[in-house]
Amino acid sequence: MEQDKAISLPVKEITHLKVILATWYSFLRDQSANLGKEEFTRYLKTPVIYDLEKDQIELLFTGTEELLGQFKEHVAKAGS
Repeated sequence: MEQDKAISLPVKEITHLKVILATWYSFLRDQSANLGKEEFTRYLKTPVIYDLEKDQIELLFTGTEELLGQFKEHVAKAGS
């Protein structure tokens, strides 16, 4: 079993937070054929951290290195 990794994504606006979380959910749903139910549920839980000093929210995405790499590519394609 591959060990889970994490990536952090800073967010300034609540509206961006909603879009990013919706994108993560959609991505995981698309990957559900490759994920077990337990993995899907575990990765769907996305910790939200508030940095008071920076007045910024950070999302912490977890998954395998391969899954997170695919998510980065997915977001890059969507942004271009």
